[in-house]
Amino acid sequence: MRAQILTKIPSLVYDYLHDHDTLESQGAFYFASFGTVPYQIQFLLIFSGPSNLFLSRDQDRWVYRGYECIISAAETVYSKSEYPMDYCYAHDDVDSAVDAYAVCIPTPCEENHVDLLKEWRLMVKPQESKQPMDFTSCIRSRHEKQWFEQFVPVADLAFNLALVLVVTMATILHNMRGDNAKSDLVGILLAFSVKKNLRRLVQLPKDPQSCITCMFGMRFLSMVWTLVGHSFIFVQAYLENVDDFKDALANNFWNQWITNFTLSVDTFLVLGGTVLSYSWFRKWMKNTSEEEPSWTSYGYWLRFYRHRVVRLWPAYLYTLMAVTLRISVTHFHPMWPPTDPAIQCPKHWFENVFFINSLFNNRCMPWTWYIGTEFLFFLISPIFLLTLHQSPKIGAMLSLFTILASAGLNTIKMVDENFPPTQFLWKQPEIFNPNFIQHHIELYIKPQYRIGPYIIGLLLGYYLANYQRQAVKKIRNKVTSTTIQLLTSIECVYSAVGWLICFLCGFWSLFGLYPSLQGWNWPIYHLVYGTIHRDVFALSMAWIIYACHTGIGGLINRLLSATVLLPLSNLCFSVRFLLSEITK
Repeated sequence: MRAQILTKIPSLVYDYLHDHDTLESQGAFYFASFGTVPYQIQFLLIFSGPSNLFLSRDQDRWVYRGYECIISAAETVYSKSEYPMDYCYAHDDVDSAVDAYAVCIPTPCEENHVDLLKEWRLMVKPQESKQPMDFTSCIRSRHEKQWFEQFVPVADLAFNLALVLVVTMATILHNMRGDNAKSDLVGILLAFSVKKNLRRLVQLPKDPQSCITCMFGMRFLSMVWTLVGHSFIFVQAYLENVDDFKDALANNFWNQWITNFTLSVDTFLVLGGTVLSYSWFRKWMKNTSEEEPSWTSYGYWLRFYRHRVVRLWPAYLYTLMAVTLRISVTHFHPMWPPTDPAIQCPKHWFENVFFINSLFNNRCMPWTWYIGTEFLFFLISPIFLLTLHQSPKIGAMLSLFTILASAGLNTIKMVDENFPPTQFLWKQPEIFNPNFIQHHIELYIKPQYRIGPYIIGLLLGYYLANYQRQAVKKIRNKVTSTTIQLLTSIECVYSAVGWLICFLCGFWSLFGLYPSLQGWNWPIYHLVYGTIHRDVFALSMAWIIYACHTGIGGLINRLLSATVLLPLSNLCFSVRFLLSEITK
């Protein structure tokens, strides 16, 4: 068998390289696909590396070499290559001491890929030759069937075209007959009208005090920040000189707005907690005939949860189906299997549907971990809402205890696993655990380590709901002009000090990562920064919201509250679901 394999491979590769239709660049891609290692078996190109970093620190290099292997076949969407290729690999997730291996082989040799991988392992690591090769997989340079040859993707396309037709008909009907629906069926149809939905997209609430307008800009800018950061992550898999790219990002102090972009998530957590708390307390602080909810108001709390699920599920489930059944197969070649929704989502879809993906390994649509984590925070939010409502002191103490407990757990996890202060998605200093996927799964996405900013948002919403600016104005009307001047002076000092602290906290949270990025031996600093920097950043964002909503935001409030940002802010909700597809 061994002799047959080593005879078959060179013959196939020789024919490919010497065919007159094979461009010189194709051959270069083929040889370069694994050219960073000094080992080759005749024409068999190979790669090996630590198995525990296969899906982590080294993943972009494995993906890059895989793409070079696929590109060397010169496939296109509408034409098959005469010499298709396979990128085959083997790795062991359980035993990190066992190396991972990969080979680029002609597709006719795919049936022998396990033997070829073992042959390569025998040459470079003979001491591991007796280890079982439990997991192997191959990525073909072309799907056996393209998307337009498969029923499900075509059916999905037909559904989308039908939806476009419904929207067109609804919009025409709306323009002809207006908002009056003579039947339930017409009312449902009008719900798809572009005119109607655009109006809602740009329409401010009737009660200006019912919304916090500065959130329009904060939400939009945070989403842009998130998109830029993810773009810099994903591009690494397509760069040959990736080490230069990583060094340029990590070594420049001011590039930390990119390398530390994950702080944008904490902005969303603050916004989410604030909106929930503010709207809930405003409702129950008004004179209302409804009975206030209590710990045993089961019907109320079920409706409370139902409202959130109904709001999330339509877009979420549609995205889940579209990404799994259509988007992931629109490429002429398969995606990287460990992150391919077509492979992972059929196994893990229920984790996303029930918003528990962040409690597990987050395999299906990994960019949606935030949705699951925030939903879990929403699930336990009544504990804090009711406690604050019934006893503000106890509620504040409970909130503070939760923030401190979360920070403490973060510290313990960092010490136990030698994790860096945050996700190092570019350069991994040697003083930290280089496995950023382990860090992502075990710490970064887990709710118990991320709840601090959300609780800060809940406290802020409670305070803003209690803030009675009109009452303050009435008091001012009753005092002397001297007292008014004194109060104004105090407010100016208070505002200036608040903005100064906000700036310092925000600057340190964002740019204080530099010692860790450089791998400086400051263990205490790394722990302190990793423990509190997200909460400190959340406090900085909370001040901006507070200042803008209470009238001391000035120019910043006018910019963040610009009407043009309202529709852009509303669209951020949908961008979360397609984050990976947009940035790729």
